[in-house]
Amino acid sequence: MQNNMMNNYWQFILGLQHNAQRFFDNEIAYYQIQHEWCAITNQLFMVRDFETNELIYDSIDHFIVDMNEQCIQRCRLVPFQLIYPNFTTHFKQYIFDMSNYPLAVFLGRTQSFALVKIEREKVKEFINSSDPREFSGFTSSQIFNEYLLFTLIRLDPKQLQTINEFTKHQNWKTHHEYFKTEFLDNKFNFTQNQNLKLINNLFLEDEATLYPFLQENKSQPNLAFSWVKQLEDLQNQIETEKELSRDSRSSHSDFIDQNFSQICIYQENLNYAFINLLSHTANDYKNAYIDQDFKLVPYSSTNIPDTATEPDNNTVSCEYTNEKPITTLASTIYLLIFIAIGFGILYGLFWLMSHFEFARFTVITIVVVSFLYIWSKK
Repeated sequence: MQNNMMNNYWQFILGLQHNAQRFFDNEIAYYQIQHEWCAITNQLFMVRDFETNELIYDSIDHFIVDMNEQCIQRCRLVPFQLIYPNFTTHFKQYIFDMSNYPLAVFLGRTQSFALVKIEREKVKEFINSSDPREFSGFTSSQIFNEYLLFTLIRLDPKQLQTINEFTKHQNWKTHHEYFKTEFLDNKFNFTQNQNLKLINNLFLEDEATLYPFLQENKSQPNLAFSWVKQLEDLQNQIETEKELSRDSRSSHSDFIDQNFSQICIYQENLNYAFINLLSHTANDYKNAYIDQDFKLVPYSSTNIPDTATEPDNNTVSCEYTNEKPITTLASTIYLLIFIAIGFGILYGLFWLMSHFEFARFTVITIVVVSFLYIWSKK
């Protein structure tokens, strides 16, 4: 697994996707959008325009609220290389992160976007010597772990079809059997991590404090969460053991040396499966709960259908899903309009009664009839 995935990126994007979808579904208010995992794993969040390089968002809250204003209804995670298998690395102003990672996609009726990760922005070149042994360049401050820079790229119909297929509801029992066979029972898994431990939530540790992924979780175990934790631990254990010197390794040192290339291939497959698992977990964890008999617990909801739709050029209206609070200024204006209307009606009645006997008789009759009706109801 590459460093950018190890530096808590997957926790960041999982938290962002989770609360973005909750906001789109009217489950949380705008001031609750930033997930605790996002706050812990990054200190600087920026989104630049793909064409102009203009800074358009510098906070997660602003970004998600504006996506909602643009009729975005769903946020999903998909593997980057599934959507961009032949992505160009270098553009005029950006150098993109070309590793495979969980990519957040924002899906609406008329437009959809991918939140693509930028490794760094290009800067002015500085060449002091033609001999690289004398000068190897300057260290960029953009490689700081908690600096996250993105851009939005519009998705085309073919990509939306791929997303639609990937984000369908999963058979978590099939995933369970696959992970167990391919990774836990694999002969190149030389660790003691060979038994799945069932859990019902994920946690991010920061300064000896555990922060939960779900604030309110069910008591039943969740296969998706369990396998995320299992595969993450397995990756860390294998990578740590490989990086140790021969004398510092455990009793598997000879096995590692003899099968080093095969273990590296095993790690690559594990990394690919982990990214797919993270994406499926974000999109479909609610269907991964199991009971005491290891049977899946059906999840019933009235959520929006979990499919990505292609843009409909005939659709021009947007149904906003979040109520907008009435401001003090708007309330004052509404009150003044109401007073003006009421004054107009009363003045009209006064004028009619002053100039027309029939109008006076009609008003008095209506008042008497109304009084008798109310009195009769007591």
